[in-house]
Amino acid sequence: MSLDLRFKLMRMVALILGFYALIWATAPFTSMNISARFLLDLLDWPLDSINVPLERNTKWLSAIGAGLLAMVAILLWGIVAPALKKGDRAVAQTTLLAILVWYIIDGVGSIAVGIVSNVVFNTLYLIAMVIPLIGMPKEGLESRDKEG
Repeated sequence: MSLDLRFKLMRMVALILGFYALIWATAPFTSMNISARFLLDLLDWPLDSINVPLERNTKWLSAIGAGLLAMVAILLWGIVAPALKKGDRAVAQTTLLAILVWYIIDGVGSIAVGIVSNVVFNTLYLIAMVIPLIGMPKEGLESRDKEG
């Protein structure tokens, strides 16, 4: 995979995560949180509680999660994607480690509270995020990759 394609794929991932962050950011605002309720219900399949008002702690944790997710999206967009375009393996490896840590913590917690469907959705996100990170060319191959 070319470095430019890695860059573009990571930028797409960043946009998707940024979009999710915006949806979750509506959770604390009862008058407009239908999209957050839908997303939370979808991730806790089946769709069966979209009309249930969110509890205070759910709103609060959603706001925190939205902020963190927006931060990750910005880091992927502004730091990781440009580093991939330059062939920076250290950034790719560190980002891969961070993503795997998120996946394990989120997955174990989701299973612990009985929301296994979230692990299924997270696995799709995991795949999308790691594709641009794996198989980075070794030092010296970056110039050949840019030419071809």
